[in-house]
Amino acid sequence: MEPFEDWYRREHPRMVATLLLATGDIELASEGVDEACARALVRWERVSAMEEPTGWAYSVALNHARRIARRRSLERLLVRRTAPVPNVPPEASEVWGLVAGLAPRQRQVVVLRHVAGLKEAEIAASLGISRSTVSSTLRDAHRCLGHLLGPFPGGYDADPKEESNV
Repeated sequence: MEPFEDWYRREHPRMVATLLLATGDIELASEGVDEACARALVRWERVSAMEEPTGWAYSVALNHARRIARRRSLERLLVRRTAPVPNVPPEASEVWGLVAGLAPRQRQVVVLRHVAGLKEAEIAASLGISRSTVSSTLRDAHRCLGHLLGPFPGGYDADPKEESNV
């Protein structure tokens, strides 16, 4: 009978890689394989005597991953159905429409700066980027928002090149 530790060292990485390809989710794959290996350890005397102990472990891992995926899907569905609808003023919807048009990093930086009120250094730390990247991203986002807003009534153009003329 092969010791569990030897089987585990040999099969675990391959099983995780296989389940990753089957599920497309590394956390789900790892959780499924870990559960299967834990069950195999508890029943190792019986499992090691099987013709295909790894086949049994794959079956357990896939079943566990399917259960978790179904549970996650159900949880997302329930959250969507039961999540309270926020009372958003109409102006906020308009703002979101503009901000949603930004690139993801621009949107994150703008929201952290203007909604959360973080300073550039705090934004840099929270996003794992440099302060100068935050600054240039904010500048680009403001320029983009200016173009989305178009000219202001009274002749003010949101183009930063013309701001000095105002």
